[in-house]
Amino acid sequence: MTTLSQRQKEASTLPTYPEYRSLVPPLNANLHKGQGGRVCIIGGSNDYTGAPYFSAMSSLRLGADLCHVICDEDAATAIKSYSPDLIVHPYIKVRAANAAQDKKAANDIWAHTFDDINSLLKRAHVLVVGPGLSRDKGMLQSAKHAIEVAREQAMPIVIDADGLFLIQNDPEIIQGYKKAVLTPNLVEFSRLCNVMNVDTEDEEAEQSAVQRLSQALGGAIVIQKGKSDVISDGQKVQIVDNEGGLKRSGGQGDILTGLVATSLAWGLAYEKEVWQHTHPVKQEDVAMTACFGACVINRECSRLAFEKHKRALQSSDVLAEIGPFFHLFYQKPRQNATWSQAIYG
Repeated sequence: MTTLSQRQKEASTLPTYPEYRSLVPPLNANLHKGQGGRVCIIGGSNDYTGAPYFSAMSSLRLGADLCHVICDEDAATAIKSYSPDLIVHPYIKVRAANAAQDKKAANDIWAHTFDDINSLLKRAHVLVVGPGLSRDKGMLQSAKHAIEVAREQAMPIVIDADGLFLIQNDPEIIQGYKKAVLTPNLVEFSRLCNVMNVDTEDEEAEQSAVQRLSQALGGAIVIQKGKSDVISDGQKVQIVDNEGGLKRSGGQGDILTGLVATSLAWGLAYEKEVWQHTHPVKQEDVAMTACFGACVINRECSRLAFEKHKRALQSSDVLAEIGPFFHLFYQKPRQNATWSQAIYG
């Protein structure tokens, strides 16, 4: 058996931050609104309104042109009040469905919700599922429907938080879908591995378990968040180990979903040659490159925010670092920065 250390010695340089920068659309007058990325987030329940805000705002702060949030009607006013930059759709009507006089009336409400979701997803490039979703049955069935529609449209899907709970209970939803990106933390990763019968106690290092989970899911990309972020599409493994902040506040995982979503949207535009380029990134490497860049940016912005705020750091502080850091990252990457290792299994 090839050991991890042997694989490290044979490591490719795929991908690195110059490749990620190649996915970024140029800022010029030839592009119109929307070509820089249209992201749709489904989440935001009565109890959790901050998470979709962080996901949506991080996608916009990185450079997406538009971000839509599909949420429960009781969460919409709160989410709208956080920022006028967000387009908020109160399509999910949990309270109304629960109060319906009979099953037919409830089904009519859900049918209308699903029609609204279908219409909106026709205009989106990337779907994010999970921020603030909750485990309410109606919220989960709305998320499941959105995933099914996105798959039919061959749309990239980023899944986090209670979206992972949905996958944990029904892995077939994304089984074999290579345009899905799952972003579990260590606990969520362990639960997914348990469901998919992936051994996390293997003698090899933890990144091999990430690779095996991706393989068990049929090639869906897995980003295991932790001390280092480990990314795999089942074939390649990428480690992002640049320094992050030491304060773990709620919402930082949601920020990552927005960064991944915008990066994937840029990857689609790159593949469609929305602007002229020389194809420095191979098509089969675009999604992994997008995920890599998003993880680097998330960790760097967390580090910068922590340097300023220390224990007082909140996720809103991380959001504030995205624009300034990305400008420097895109224009001139940090010198002598070792941000990744690429390992072939």
